[in-house]
Amino acid sequence: MEDLSVSFLNDKFNMYYEAAKKAYAEKKGDLAKRNYLLAAETLLQLAKKSSPKLRQARTQRAKRLVEIAENIDVAVEKERIPKGELDDKAGSQDGEKEWTSATIPNIHFDDIAGLEDVKKAITTRMINPIKYPEKYKLYNKKTGGGVLLYGPPGTGKTMIAKAIACEVGAKFYFVKGSDVVSKWVGESEKNIASLFRTAREDDLAIIFLDEMDSLIGKRGVDTHNDKRVNEFLQQIDGFAGSAPNLLLLGATNRPWDIDSAAMRSGRFSQKIYVPLPDAPARKFMFEKSLKGTPVSSDVNIDELVALSDGYSGADIEEVCDRAKEDPLLESIKTGGEIPVTHKNFVDAFAAVPPSVSTREVARFEKYMRGEG
Repeated sequence: MEDLSVSFLNDKFNMYYEAAKKAYAEKKGDLAKRNYLLAAETLLQLAKKSSPKLRQARTQRAKRLVEIAENIDVAVEKERIPKGELDDKAGSQDGEKEWTSATIPNIHFDDIAGLEDVKKAITTRMINPIKYPEKYKLYNKKTGGGVLLYGPPGTGKTMIAKAIACEVGAKFYFVKGSDVVSKWVGESEKNIASLFRTAREDDLAIIFLDEMDSLIGKRGVDTHNDKRVNEFLQQIDGFAGSAPNLLLLGATNRPWDIDSAAMRSGRFSQKIYVPLPDAPARKFMFEKSLKGTPVSSDVNIDELVALSDGYSGADIEEVCDRAKEDPLLESIKTGGEIPVTHKNFVDAFAAVPPSVSTREVARFEKYMRGEG
């Protein structure tokens, strides 16, 4: 439950922080201030669940976000936020959950750094069968079944899933545990049935199960989990081979906690490891993050790549965001254009250690080899 709480707070923080940056860029001062403060509040909640070093870094960052918010000129545009607009959508409703029609994401494979082997496997398994069905029929190439993306947190599994939906023009249903799990008896199973029924009505849809270990965990410990897993497996078996318009994707940071029955042929038999980014991928991430940003001449991208060995994509994104905060704050105060410097990055790396340990990476690689 702790891991789920941390993951939820991370997602919540990123939502508020991205909304704040977007509002500031659009000169919506009131909205930017509100979201910066919400991001800071969420970060303080996250700090309480962090290691001592990370707790200190996150607390300091929250204070800086508050300072940024307080220095924003709210008179730029008086925009009020409707009550409840930013409330969490997590949690169940009375009765069966209604799933709104999902949109097609606007993320392409070209937007994702590296992972060429992963992209090739995904293209072969999920994209080409949709684009070239006659070729797959000619070669009698097996299609169907779900694909599980697994690996350390922050490596881009969700982006890959959205890119698949974009490449084939499929509606995208992003499903987390909080969207399905209910404290009411039988309601979780109803939510699952409703999800599959709604997705089947689209011309082409992808159901993406994030944190799949929380949705399809190993049976035999919790009765509610067992019923939920049984319903998922029944729904998956029901569409396999009979619903060519529906693709199934899962992602997890803990593949060893998923019920083994979900990995059988026709279900999630295809498992794809999404590793930490290599040097070229990290360079792509830094260049993309700094594109269009005022940067000092003493910033060396290759040096940043070397310093970020062992960092996930999410870690690199946080390093870049941290490096930009002081120049952003100074720019707000002075009205000038303040470049991001080498020292800003040095301070950011000091405050943001890698979130994935070498021990965790070793466990994923062991699982990939089928040893655990």
